[in-house]
Amino acid sequence: MYSSPCPFLYFIMKGGAIAKFLLIQFYISVIYSVKIIKPNTLDELVFAIPTTELWKLLTYKEQGLIIGHSEVLKIIVQKGLFSERKNLEEDPSFKQIIPYAVISCKEPVPGGVRESQYFYLFRRGSGQTEKRLQDLFSLSVGGHMNPTTSVKPEEQYLIDELKREFFEEVRLSNGCFIEDIEFIGFINDDSIPVSRVHLGLLYNIRVSGKDIHVHETDKMKASWVEKSGLIEFYEGMETWTKIIFGCYINVSSIKNLGV
Repeated sequence: MYSSPCPFLYFIMKGGAIAKFLLIQFYISVIYSVKIIKPNTLDELVFAIPTTELWKLLTYKEQGLIIGHSEVLKIIVQKGLFSERKNLEEDPSFKQIIPYAVISCKEPVPGGVRESQYFYLFRRGSGQTEKRLQDLFSLSVGGHMNPTTSVKPEEQYLIDELKREFFEEVRLSNGCFIEDIEFIGFINDDSIPVSRVHLGLLYNIRVSGKDIHVHETDKMKASWVEKSGLIEFYEGMETWTKIIFGCYINVSSIKNLGV
């Protein structure tokens, strides 16, 4: 008589359709149990650059937008490293690099040749993990950079990470597509602790139309706002969004506020 060291395996081997069905259910339960185990985000590897190295490449500005170019981006990627996020969150000797993009589109004005420029404005909801950001307005999508196994040029790696964050937050429909991705400059804000350990790489992602939708509406909602109307939301904007608005999108309007 055959004696299996694993009674469960023996049951499957000798059983019929019911046994195979139970085996399938077992595998499904294992797969789902693995999927719901989420790693602590503070344990993830993120990309950063030593702060001293960064300010050898850029002209220091405590708070604002620093105009840069692609050559600096290449050097940042070359000199950067990956480390556990928990080791960097309170260490100002490193700047975590955050690709960060406004989403824009242009539409012809009826009856004329002029175009109106629109920006996709987010408002963070109660489902937002970071409580300090709830109910604030944001003009951008973006996030930390993670390791990749592919070997690509420095700038392409940055673009790929930015597009990954873009499609995690939103989806395009009805033939809408990304027309262009333009690098603008570097966002720095050393006036508050959370921003002191981050550096934003500001891009403008221009899409072909307004058919764009937020994936997780419990975390945020969004709508298109014409450039001239963004000033109305200024007081409720996040710090980096205020910098983007004031230093890139609408410099003349921000001066009128006296700030």
